[in-house]
Amino acid sequence: GLYITCFKTGRRISVRFSSAEAGEGTRTWVDPVTDKAMAPRGPRPTLLLPLILLAATLAQFSEGASYPKFVREHVDHPKTGAPNDRVYCNRLMQRRRMTWHLCKPTNTFIHAPKGQLRVICGRGGRPVGGNLYDSNRSFSVTTCRVLPGSRPPNCRYRAATGVTRVRVACVRRLPVHLEPTYLP
Repeated sequence: GLYITCFKTGRRISVRFSSAEAGEGTRTWVDPVTDKAMAPRGPRPTLLLPLILLAATLAQFSEGASYPKFVREHVDHPKTGAPNDRVYCNRLMQRRRMTWHLCKPTNTFIHAPKGQLRVICGRGGRPVGGNLYDSNRSFSVTTCRVLPGSRPPNCRYRAATGVTRVRVACVRRLPVHLEPTYLP
């Protein structure tokens, strides 16, 4: 008979050609110990359908979760009040959960309504390659950079403010990632 060796286990598997059970010239995989068929004959697409549906659902949830994360990490409109920009960064980075397990090195907050940021992925932006879009207009932003020696959860930041265009990555016409915004 014909034998095939399994690459992972090193186990030999025999392949039989059977005419009585499955039709002339049909292959049957047989366990060499029990001499029983190891898998059902023929394709079984209905067995794959639940796995395909599960994968599609998980992909949809992971993409959908990115927009809320984008909003949590990058949108602050109207700008939260603070005595100065340093205190603003320290407060917001902590409130927005970016200092719990590590101090996020750099983060930019955009002081514009969510609707103005969503349109960047369409008529309010210009595609620059892949899923990246540059905004057509400028936005007021605050960029927070961690100070050396900061330790979670008491991370300390310095702030830079300015007005600039932004570049975002879009999925399903929603911003899901903000490219680094360079301010002094």
